[in-house]
Order: sequence, then C-alpha cells, then structure tokens
Amino acid sequence: MSTSTSIRRAVRYVLLSGASAATVVLPAQAQQEEPAITEVIVTGSRIPQPNLTSISPVTAVTSEQIKIEGVVRVEDLINNLPQAFADFGGNLSNGATGTATVNLRNLGSERTLVLVNGRRLMPGDPTQNGAASPDLNQIPGALIERVEVLTGGASAVYGADAVAGVVNFIMNDNFEGIRVDTQYGFYQHENDSRIGDIVRGQGFATPDSNVTDGTQKEITFIAGINTPDGRGNATVYVGYRELDAFRQDQRDFSACALGSGYEEDGDTDFFCAGSSTSARGRFLFGDLDSTIGDDGQLRDWTDADLYNFAPDNYYQRPDERKTAGVFAHYDFSEAASIYTEFMFMDDRTLAQIAPSGAFIGGGPAFPPFFGDQAINCDNPYLSSSMVEGWCGGDTAAGDVNVTLGRRNVEGGGRIDDLRHTSYRGVLGVRGDFATAWNYDVYAMYGETVLSERYNNDMSRTRLGNALNAVVDSDTGEIVCRLNSTQEGNPLNNDPACVPYNIFQLGGVTPEALDYLQIPGISTGSTVEQILSGSIAGDLGEYGIKLPTANDGLGVAFGAEYRSERSELRTDNAFQTNDLAGQGAPTLDTVGSFDVREVFGEVRLPILQEKPFAQTLSVEAGYRYSDYNLGFQTDTYKFGLDWAPVESIRLRGSYQRAVRSPNVQELFLQQRVQLNGNQDPCAGDEPTATFEQCARSGVTAAQYGNILENPSAQYNGLVGGTVTLDPEESDTYSYGLVLTPTFLPGFTMTLDYFDIKVEKQIDQIGQDFIIDQCLLSGDPAFCGRINRIQAPGTIADGSLWLGDSGYVQDPYLNTGSLQTSGIDIETNYRLEVGPAGAIAFSLVGTHTEEFITEPLPGYPKYDCVGFYGTTCGTAIPEWRHKLRANWLSPWGMDLAVTWRYIDETELDASSSDPDLASPGFAFTDARLGSRSYIDLSASYTFQEMGPVNSLTGRLGINNVMDKDPPLIGQDNCPSVLCNGNTFPQVYDTLGRFIFVGLTADF
Repeated sequence: MSTSTSIRRAVRYVLLSGASAATVVLPAQAQQEEPAITEVIVTGSRIPQPNLTSISPVTAVTSEQIKIEGVVRVEDLINNLPQAFADFGGNLSNGATGTATVNLRNLGSERTLVLVNGRRLMPGDPTQNGAASPDLNQIPGALIERVEVLTGGASAVYGADAVAGVVNFIMNDNFEGIRVDTQYGFYQHENDSRIGDIVRGQGFATPDSNVTDGTQKEITFIAGINTPDGRGNATVYVGYRELDAFRQDQRDFSACALGSGYEEDGDTDFFCAGSSTSARGRFLFGDLDSTIGDDGQLRDWTDADLYNFAPDNYYQRPDERKTAGVFAHYDFSEAASIYTEFMFMDDRTLAQIAPSGAFIGGGPAFPPFFGDQAINCDNPYLSSSMVEGWCGGDTAAGDVNVTLGRRNVEGGGRIDDLRHTSYRGVLGVRGDFATAWNYDVYAMYGETVLSERYNNDMSRTRLGNALNAVVDSDTGEIVCRLNSTQEGNPLNNDPACVPYNIFQLGGVTPEALDYLQIPGISTGSTVEQILSGSIAGDLGEYGIKLPTANDGLGVAFGAEYRSERSELRTDNAFQTNDLAGQGAPTLDTVGSFDVREVFGEVRLPILQEKPFAQTLSVEAGYRYSDYNLGFQTDTYKFGLDWAPVESIRLRGSYQRAVRSPNVQELFLQQRVQLNGNQDPCAGDEPTATFEQCARSGVTAAQYGNILENPSAQYNGLVGGTVTLDPEESDTYSYGLVLTPTFLPGFTMTLDYFDIKVEKQIDQIGQDFIIDQCLLSGDPAFCGRINRIQAPGTIADGSLWLGDSGYVQDPYLNTGSLQTSGIDIETNYRLEVGPAGAIAFSLVGTHTEEFITEPLPGYPKYDCVGFYGTTCGTAIPEWRHKLRANWLSPWGMDLAVTWRYIDETELDASSSDPDLASPGFAFTDARLGSRSYIDLSASYTFQEMGPVNSLTGRLGINNVMDKDPPLIGQDNCPSVLCNGNTFPQVYDTLGRFIFVGLTADF
C-alpha cells in the first residue's frame, strides 16, 4: 500500500468516525514525499477533503493534559473547562441520580450531545432527574486519546440534542502492546474556617484541624494486538475505580447547615440552621409548641432544638465502578473494513442524607386534620404533661390530632443504593470505492439498567399504626392498638406492628425500627438503537471545482434511524408515597419514540492561493427528521471560511438545531411533590398583601393564618405532556484564528458565540406562576393555584399540607434561553535549546449574557454574574485555565496551572426588578472569586527490562487549600447545592494530592 493511500485511508478513518477537530499528522517520510498535504482538520463534518480547518469553534483536551489534571472522574475533567457548568456528579447526594453528566454553556445536560468516536452515547438513567442525558461514568478515562468540545448547534450533522454543543470522546482504539495505568489520590485540608467557630459556638462538633480523606483510586489494564498481516487490531481494556465516602461533618464549614443572615433581623453572619423534625421531637397542639425535656416532660420548643441535618450528608459519594470493553477492526480490502466496539460498565454508589422520621405535615393528611398524627390519650408512653396538654388530663378523651416531627436518629441516615449497568455495542463496515468515494454503515445498541434500593426510610402507614399504643387487656403488654383485644379494635390487623415510643427519651427499640423502616425499590432501563449509513466523496476527482480553486466540491449524504425507549418501574412504597422521607410519590414512567432521518452536506472552495484569499470556502448542511410523535424537524447550517493570508483566518457560521422532548418530559405521570420556594401568602406576616393573595384564592380568614412550611417549600402538580413540540435553537458564531509566521509555535483562536433556544421544554415554575398571579390576577396563572379549603384546620389555605394543595406546573413549551460570549484559546511552544521546550496554553470564556424569557412576551432577565433561587447555579462572567509546561529532553515534565472563576452575586440583590427581592440575605450577597493553583510533575523511564516505558506522575490540585464560597440554606437553589456551596463548581474538599503510574510492556 502506498504512503499516499495510507494517508488517505487514515484521513477517511478519522472522518468516518465522526471525530470533530481530528488531526492526522503524517509520518516524516510522507511529509517529505508529499509536502503539500500536511494535516487534515475537520470539525462537525462528514466531508473528506485535505487542507480543511474547522469552521465551528472546538476545544480539544489531549490524553497528556488529562494526566496532568490527575482526575479519576471524567466529570471533573470536563467541569474544569470554562465552557462547562456544574451538573450531576459524585459530589452530590440529596437528589443524586448516581450518574455524571455534562452541561455546556449552562443550557442543561439535555442540550449537550455526547459522542464516543463520533457516535452517540446512550442515555444513562431512566429517572426524572436523569433528563435522558448520557452518563460520563461509562467513559474509561485511561483509554481517552482526546476530548473535543464543539460549541453551538450541530444537529445538521449529528441530529437532535446538539444544541449547546457536542462533547466527543475519541478513544485509543488502535493500541499495540500492554499497558497498566494506575491512579491514586486523596484530599488534605486544614479545618481553620471561621465557620468552625460558629458551629462550635452552637454546640455542634467540628472535625480535626488537619485531615486527610476522600481517597480515590483507579487501575486500568489495556492490551492491544495487531493481526499478523497488519490489516487488523483488537484493543481490550478492563478497569476498576473506587471512591471512599466523605461526609459533610469532615469539613468545619459544612458541619452544620448554614442559615442565611438578614440584616434587618440583626443577623449579619451565618448561623447553624436546622430542621423542626428533631431528635427529641417537636409537638404542636393548639397554642402549645413543645419538645421533651431532660426530665421526660414537655417543655417549650426553642431554636436550639432544631436538628442539624448536615453531618450525615455525603460530600463525596462512595462509588465502585467496573469497566471492560473491546475495540477491533479488520481491513479486508480498501473497499471493506469491518469494525466493532463494545463497552461495559457496572457502577454502584451510595447517596446518604439525614435520617428520615415522622416529618411535620407528613401525617395521614385526611381532612380535617391535614398532616397531623392521631395520638390516643390512653397511650401508656405519654407523660403526664402530654396527657394534660393534649388530652385535658383525661386518658379517656379518645384520640387527639398532634402536629409532630420526630427524626429517626436511631435508624441512621437515608441511603439511596444506586446501581447502573450499561452495555454499548457498535458493528459497522466502511471503505473506499470508485476512486473518490467512501462509505460508512453501522448499527449501534446501547442499554443502561438501573437498580435502586432506597434504605432506612420510614413507612407513613406504619408510623400511623405504631404511634398508637395501648396496654392489652388480656396480656398486660404494651402493643399497637390495632392488634389489641380491647373493645372496638380488630384483632391482629397488622401482626408485625411494634409500638413506636417517641414520647420518652431512649424509648425507641430496635424491634420498632425493624417494623417501621422499609425500603423503596425501583428498576428501569434506557435503550437506544441506531442504524446509520453515509457516503462521502470528493468531486474534485471528476473535475467538479471552480477554476479559482485547487480543490473540488466535497459532498456527503446519508440516512439514519434511531429509537429510544425508557422504562422506570417502582414498588408500592414509592408509588403510594408511603416513604416518609421522599416528599412525593415516584411513579412508573414508560415510553418510547423513534425517528427517521436523511441528511446531506456540501463544502466548496471558492478561492485558493490567490491574493487576499489563501483560502475562501463555504459549507452547508441539512437534515430532515420524521418522528413518530407527530412532528418533523428541519435542521441546517451555513458556514464561511476565509484566510486572506496564511497566518490569519476568519470564520463564521449559522446553525439551526433542535432538541426533541425526551421520554420523561413526554410520559412522566402526574404527581404532587414539594417543588416551590415558600408561599408568599403563608405565615403570620405574609410578604404579599391581602389584595395580592386574594387573587391566588386566599380568604380574609386565611390571610395571616396559613401555616408556613418549615423547609420553605410548597406543592406542585407536575407531569409530562405528550403534545410537546421540539425545541429550536439558532447559533451564530464568528471567529478569528491566528498562526503568525513571525512567531513560530503560536496559535490563537478568538470566537464569539450566540445561542438562542426557543420553545424551551420546561416547567413554567411554581414561583413564577404565583408571582404573576399576585401581580396581575391573570386567570392563566391564578387558575393553576389550588389552595386547600378547610376552615378551622391548620391546613386551611395551605399549598403543602396534604395532596390537594398545589400549583399546576407540568412540562410545557415555555419561553426561551439565550447565551452569548467570547471564547479564547491560545497555545505557544517556546524552544529553549538543550533544556527542551516550554509550552503555554490558555482557555477562557467570557459569558456576556444568559437571558431567560419564562414565557413569550414576558419580561426577560439576565443571570450573568448571578446565582440564586431564580438563576440557579453560579454563572460567572469570566472563567479560565492557564497552564505552563516545561517539557525537558530528559523525560521529565513539569506543569503549573491557574484556574480562575469570577465572582457572582445573589440574584435577589440585582437591580433588575425581575430578579430583585427586598430584604435579601446579607450573608449570601456574594460568592467571591476563586483562583486555584495546580502543580504536577512526571518522569518517564525507558527500556527497563520487560517494561518499554514507565511514567510516574505526582501532582497537587488547589495547592493553597482554598475553601469554597459559602451559601445559606435560603439560597441553595437546587440539588446542585450541597454542603453550603456548589461542589461541582468549586474545589470544595481541599487540596487534592495524586500519584499515578503508567507502564507499557
């Protein structure tokens, strides 16, 4: 096979694999023989042509850079890129899915397409929070050759979901030899935060001053072999990763849940907040608000009795992952090369949060005593003060309804045992034909299986049974009333029932816990199947080109079929909302869709090697998609590439992309769940006026008397909508690429991006619905608010006590999202003679705007530079990663990296009236900027016996051990806020020390 043929086939392999921004560097001999062809770079295109460069902006991370990062979780690698924002990952516990997802431009993981070798990675979780997004845990980090991040829409090339961009993992699938790659790391931290004084001052424990914890370890075995005739290769891998558990009480700044301080209340600093569902219990009856004193009698409740729920929550979930797979190909001829990929993952993680219990408002919820627990006055466990206060001193008074909250401290934390097992297989054939043409046909099957067991939660039904105890008239034993023989009660209604004695200190028995604690079981799977075929050709081989250009018209076209199915099955405990610590039922969700597509691309060089036009070319693409959901989509792209001289290149593009609704958004069953942030009409002193609250259904008798939710929440009626339309997005990108001849080794790209998503699939937002109702009285909003009408009860006017109070908030096509900014990337390699070379690199993003329009025609607000209950996670104006590497000629490399995250302010402090809120929390007004310095070193030994090369690595991330910026509970906006901060945004756990070893045999 000739060198030129080898080059052409290598180039086509890269293109057919879909590898965006892939670069094939020619062998030295080939460079001498064919100097006109130096490299091929193609991004987001299927068209094979020489001398092409990317029109769409792309950031690439090489395997060498990955080693410098010292990470064992791929999510940490991606989150260090300025284009990526926090999403689900291993530092979250409450509401965690057990997966790791990527969120480009903060437009949501559901709008980021993830590829492996240019082909889709299937959805990683069938639950509602999964958002049908791929799970990065499926990617074996040691096998990554490079990661390429493409900005903006790419649906014309890759199909739906490529709205914010594409993350393409290019794997080392042509390896020869044996490699063992190991990585070990841990956190070291000085607990010297001033928050520690606050925690200790309120009587809570803090950790030791100097700690090492949070161990992470990974080992991967890779073996590759070529066939004897050199036509084929098989690369196999087996990996194991283990992460140790890490609790919030292992850091002083997260040893308690911080309360937000309000200046008007005299709170100018954080304080330890907590839950009314406390260790000794909180009991509300009439005007009494009590807990159990040391003498066993009721005493007045104080804030000092709040339960500190933070310590048990995981900051780093324990995780065990096993991976294995194979990449193989065999070239029968230039016309037919068969290839296959198989990837397997089994990942198990535990998400622990504070103990369950009998939560306030979590009682039977039957009218007229919504959320109360019925307590029998002849319960032998009641103290004399309880009988006096609740029953008027009469043990024969029957049942009384008490609002109570009692934490299950004896049973320990709630533990969500999450296991995901995935399989992904690809089988395809590709090759060349008719001189100028090539083809690629493949089939892909991907499946992720979920197995979930939620442990240590309590049964609401059994709580109601066990709280009612009597002395059995026959045996004299204390038993559950429904099992007693006293008159009027059925015998052995629940033979397993054991009385739950929360009325006496130390009264809870192991037998009672065995009865009360039940698991919640859910199982499910996601399946994605793809059949795809494409043909690409260089028509210049037939003379179809402009006379002003050297290269001809490039074309590509093809067809694709894709089907997706998701299924979640839950047990009776989940479905009936019998688990006290869940807040809402988890219902079955089953659905599927399929899509048939055709696509095409063209690229035409207009001018080449002409004055003021070293290159001028245009490209266009189109994809038609027909969904069985009852709609069709058209996506397309246009691009222009102009290099007036060799060292300056200008590029611009427009892309129309779409995102089809996923199974959860379409088929999620309606359910009532806690979903909103504090009813403005609740409490003794509502923040809204009576006139405003009346628009939402509040009566004069209810105003000022609606019970506040202790956790500042209220119910929403949520669910899917089968008539959803697909989202549409427009991306405009303009860029400059500099490769000055007077400064060899220097490159710089500067790209402006503007992405707007319309027909956004989302919930309108319960807070928005209530706010609009209070402001305008518009029945379109007020008609969605359903307040409980139960005069004379504590539930009257409520939106959270019981299932009949809620705000209707299903998935709909709502408003729009728009973000714009500038990406900059520079690279410079400076040769320093016999000392080797120094390489500099900078990747930075300036986010200019992030505008949300809740509904078409309604006021917009810009969240850049803000975070909070409206804007969500922090959106800094500027982020960057600056690195300097010394590449010595003696096998030693040193690197120093500066990562920077700009400050953000609380959205409620904004001057924008659509964000501003009077009396915002003083303590949460600002999240300060953070600069992190990372150091790493590596040394490679050559030819050591059977070892061809041995590379050792040592590094420290966050060398200065900087604490994260902290947030009070009032402004922790979502599950992405954990431990009083955003752990997926900031380095939260301290300095990370890692060592690694790679041995090639």
